[in-house]
Amino acid sequence: MLIWFRKEFDEHIDWAGNPEKKIEVFSQNGEDRQMISPRTSFRIFTENIKGHSKRWNSRNISSVQAVRDLILETSHKNYNAIKRLNDELKKVNEELDSFSYTISHDLGTPLTVMKLNAQMLLGNLTDGSEKSKTKINTIIEEIDSMAEMMQDVLQLSRAKHSEIQLETLKTSNTIQKISDNAKITYGSPRSEIVIKECPDVLADKTMLHQVFLNIINNAVKYSSHKDQPKVEIEGTEDGQTIVYRVSDNGIGIPEEEKHKMFKIFNRMDNAKKFKGNGVGLSIVYRIMKRIGGNVDYESNKDGTSFILTFKKPYI
Repeated sequence: MLIWFRKEFDEHIDWAGNPEKKIEVFSQNGEDRQMISPRTSFRIFTENIKGHSKRWNSRNISSVQAVRDLILETSHKNYNAIKRLNDELKKVNEELDSFSYTISHDLGTPLTVMKLNAQMLLGNLTDGSEKSKTKINTIIEEIDSMAEMMQDVLQLSRAKHSEIQLETLKTSNTIQKISDNAKITYGSPRSEIVIKECPDVLADKTMLHQVFLNIINNAVKYSSHKDQPKVEIEGTEDGQTIVYRVSDNGIGIPEEEKHKMFKIFNRMDNAKKFKGNGVGLSIVYRIMKRIGGNVDYESNKDGTSFILTFKKPYI
């Protein structure tokens, strides 16, 4: 909306005498009557008029209408350009999603065949072929990594398009199970995982599991090389939101890497000695946005805290 104002016009009008009519009241036949008396003096009387502007003339109005028409025309052109770009972007995203499903489906079978053949070769090797065994085991590990990466890409695509159903969910059992499995997955039985308050959240059940799975797994993984690895999980109520902090005493996130933390396939230099493909945090970021929440983090040389903000369940 555009609103045009005109400056106040301070006008002075000279009258021959005071233009205000003097009204006198007189009694006639018992009734009060009013009578306007003519001005008694024609001495110059100056009236000061304030709080008004000059009238809009036809030229002024035409100019304003021309500006309005120009703005509307420009807005319409911009709208059409943006709409065209959005349509193209939507088409590209659909093609990328189709590509993700194709990769996960079509490449799954040959990877399985490759792994089975590698395992068969490993089983047929003699006991003295340790060097060959090491090479075949490396092949099997790389096949597993590729399969995991394809699965993660598929999860990322699903996080964007899958139907969600927000409901009040309890988190304590989910967090406990994921924590127990994480210590086994990353071979870190010494990891101390302290689980404090776990308030209910408003989320989608499947997506909630994906979020905690990625965040807790990362916390256990990146602290597993410490002498006393420790992870602490706590949820608190903050107004209309529920905030979970998952903290670890792991490797931390370098300041210069923070701007690309949630980008897909991004891995920090100090994390490359750990197994992973840089998709997990992208999944978490996308899911939290879809369910109306947020993910952030704080990090230094002593470890990292991921902050998950969920909607508070309805009472």
